[in-house]
Amino acid sequence: MNWMTEWFGFASGPMRMPAGMPRARDPLIQRFTTDSPALDAAQVLAAIVRLRESGEEEGFLICDSVTGQRLGSIALRHDGQTGEISYWVAAEARGRGTATRAVALFSAWTFQNVGLRELWLRAHRDNVASQQVASRTGFRRDPQRDKTQEAKGEVWPMLGYALSRPAS
Repeated sequence: MNWMTEWFGFASGPMRMPAGMPRARDPLIQRFTTDSPALDAAQVLAAIVRLRESGEEEGFLICDSVTGQRLGSIALRHDGQTGEISYWVAAEARGRGTATRAVALFSAWTFQNVGLRELWLRAHRDNVASQQVASRTGFRRDPQRDKTQEAKGEVWPMLGYALSRPAS
């Protein structure tokens, strides 16, 4: 089994409805993502399909490699040179390295298959767990990528992190 199938639920074959997805009503997902609490599994699947068909975006499910349980999603938007990673992980998958493993594998896959020179991500200033994921996966703090973002009627302070393509 390849790592894309093990960790993201599918590589390039047919996709199934993600049972038990999403957990968008989770308080931390609502606090730190722009996802609607009304998001349902069909919408998640449709978004992943759209991402993968766009040519400038990628999207995958994050799945347990043993049980197949859907644990979250991870996505990329890019311009052919640089790209931004975003992800969320269900409550039952937190604290066991799921996000760290998914971001590390997805970053490696992105550099190899999309050919970008740099990846970046942003984490809400209060989202210490995502800041730790960024650091653990080799992203460096990049204040030039900091920004504020209007979301859900509030202004969110977002901290930027960057990861350069490894030397070959």
